[in-house]
Amino acid sequence: MFQIPMEGGRASLAFSAQQLVGVITDPAVVMHSDAPVAEEATMPVASAAVAAAAAASAAQGHSDLVRHPVVQLDGFLSGAEVAWLMELALGAENRFIPARVSDERDDYRHSLVLAAPDALRQLFVAKITAAMPEVMPQLRLGQFALGAIDCQVTASVDGSYFKAHTDAGANETYKRQFTYVYYFNREPKGFTGGELRIYDDTIRNGKLAATLSFQVIEPRHNSIVFFQAAVMHEVMPVYVPSKQFRDSRFTVNGWIERA
Repeated sequence: MFQIPMEGGRASLAFSAQQLVGVITDPAVVMHSDAPVAEEATMPVASAAVAAAAAASAAQGHSDLVRHPVVQLDGFLSGAEVAWLMELALGAENRFIPARVSDERDDYRHSLVLAAPDALRQLFVAKITAAMPEVMPQLRLGQFALGAIDCQVTASVDGSYFKAHTDAGANETYKRQFTYVYYFNREPKGFTGGELRIYDDTIRNGKLAATLSFQVIEPRHNSIVFFQAAVMHEVMPVYVPSKQFRDSRFTVNGWIERA
C-alpha cells in the first residue's frame, strides 16, 4: 500500500502497490535505495508505503519528519468481557506456542501466541467494526469497505520483545491497512516494559529511512491501539518479576484489510 500525504499531512491518498505506475515530484526527490544507511543513524524502511509518504511530504515543502497518527481508545471492552477474556487466556496457557516471524529469525521476536477462538474473534470483529467510523478518519486513510480482520492472542512473558518491523508490504500482506493491539492484564499489573514504539520517517541524504525518533504507546489495561500497518514499530522488552504466566502482558492483536 502506498500513501501520499495531502493538505499539509492532514489527509493521505492511499492505493495498493499493484496500482502504482510512478510518482512525480516537483522538485525531484532522488532516492538511492541500494545505498546502505548507517545503523547508528537510521533503520531502513521496509515498507514502500512509508517511503512514498515521506518522499511526497518532503517534495511538497513540508517538514521531512513524518509523524504517523495513532489512536488509543480506553475502556474498549466491558468489565464482564475483560474478565471473560482473562479467564480464557489463563485457561489456555498450555496451548500457547512460540511466535515466529515470516523469515524464521529466532532472535527477532520472543512471545507466545494463541489462535483466537471463534467466540473471541466474533467479539473483536464486531467491536472493531463498530469503532471504525471514529478511528478511520484519524488514521488519514479515508473511509473504505473493510475486508478480513485477523485476530490472535499474544502473551508477552518475561523477556518478550518484537524488534522493529512493519506489518504490510508486498505479496499477501499488501491489503493490510491498519494494525490493532488490544491490551489486557491482571490487576494489579505484574509486569513492566512492553511499550509500543511507533517510529517517525524522514529523508536523509536522498535515502528513505525510519528515524530513531518515535512515539511511545503505553500498554494500558483494556485499551486498544490502531495505527497504519505500513509504519515501522517495535515492542520493547517485557519484564515479569514473578516469572508467572498469569502476570504476563497480554494482547489481542491483528490486522484490518481493505476489501
